[in-house]
Amino acid sequence: MIALQTLWFALRGFFAGEILRRRVIDELASLSDRDLSDMGVSRSDIRRLARESAEEAMRPTVQPTSRPATLSGSVRTA
Repeated sequence: MIALQTLWFALRGFFAGEILRRRVIDELASLSDRDLSDMGVSRSDIRRLARESAEEAMRPTVQPTSRPATLSGSVRTA
């Protein structure tokens, strides 16, 4: 059962990355050469930028561990 869950999450992550990559390609490809030039991007950069964007978005974020709040001695209990 755990293997199926792992496979499911891997496939879901892969397809989410592919969808994001495709959106970035479509969005950048729809811009004019002048618009791309204003951003410092050439048409040959679009696929690389889309791949990098999808990889960065799919990278797991590290959540800082939080410590439980400690009670001070001045707290009164009823």
